[in-house]
Amino acid sequence: MRTLLFLVLICPLLGCAISPAWKEAILDPGKQQRERKEEIKRLVEHRHQQAHLQAAAAMLDEGRYDDCLRVLDSLAKSNPDAQEVQLLRAEVRMSQSQYPAAAAIYEELLQKNPSDANLHHLHAMALEFSGDTTSALVAFQRAAELSPDSNVIQMSQLPQPTAGMLR
Repeated sequence: MRTLLFLVLICPLLGCAISPAWKEAILDPGKQQRERKEEIKRLVEHRHQQAHLQAAAAMLDEGRYDDCLRVLDSLAKSNPDAQEVQLLRAEVRMSQSQYPAAAAIYEELLQKNPSDANLHHLHAMALEFSGDTTSALVAFQRAAELSPDSNVIQMSQLPQPTAGMLR
């Protein structure tokens, strides 16, 4: 080992070429293994989070809102910026008829993703259900501007209020 280390250090001084991969392998023999372990750890954590998201979605479908929220709270602790967690949390609030709470979650997500037409559409629906039709109209229009080819978004447009409607 000392001989290899000596060659790695002396060879460049003598004008010999050593592959950077060989040099790295000799100077830090465990680096590739450490990097591989870190990659495996990231993959396992991602799969773990996806499995918990699927479980939370199933709980939502079954109407087990409190259980779903507990799983989402747990996921948010390890990854507070996960958009999927927040989207599912807003969906729970919509299912519970807590429309202003859902609208607040969508609004927070829109601050991070202002050009997401789907988020604007979801936000508009939450606003509409909470009774804020003026803000819902603005949000629906923004969604339509961002996604003019989406049939779902285009069909969701609220009619423009007329003088007779404002009474």
